[in-house]
Amino acid sequence: MRAILFAFVFIAMAGAAHAQVPESRGTISAIGGFGKTLDDEGSLGRGWLWGVAVDRTIFGTTRAELSFEALSHDRNSGFFQSNGTTWIGALSLVHRFGTGQAQPYLLGGITVGHHSGTNVFNGSPVPLAGTDAGLRFGGGVAIRVNRRVEISPEVRFNGFFIDNDSDPATLPSFGIRLGWRM
Repeated sequence: MRAILFAFVFIAMAGAAHAQVPESRGTISAIGGFGKTLDDEGSLGRGWLWGVAVDRTIFGTTRAELSFEALSHDRNSGFFQSNGTTWIGALSLVHRFGTGQAQPYLLGGITVGHHSGTNVFNGSPVPLAGTDAGLRFGGGVAIRVNRRVEISPEVRFNGFFIDNDSDPATLPSFGIRLGWRM
């Protein structure tokens, strides 16, 4: 009788077992959003952001990320008009804080941007193209949807060391990243 009572109490006291979701070793993701392209004197316009990224854990909750993005811009009214696209390649360190369902993160790294477009000043179109190196930083929150999928709203800022004052100098952007956890 004691054995049955002990077994009953043991079973009643036992909680439901929850499996801990293992931390991913890396993520493959796509990003979409919007941003603004600025040269050294002002805005070249706003446009769409799209891109892809791959990251891999290098230690703890710090990851190395390789990303390729494109940010278009279109300023089609006023005395000065501009349109074009900046293609961005970057290598960043991403540090996530914690291992919970929502993981805030900060990032920083190096970037290279190639811009091509057309500026129209006083009715005369001037084609532009240039490639510049720079730095980037940003942050966001990686929200785990399930074992394999995460969604991350994030803000990024790319700053370039420009040689030509018509090249984009800064590109602030906001995007939503959809990631597949490996």
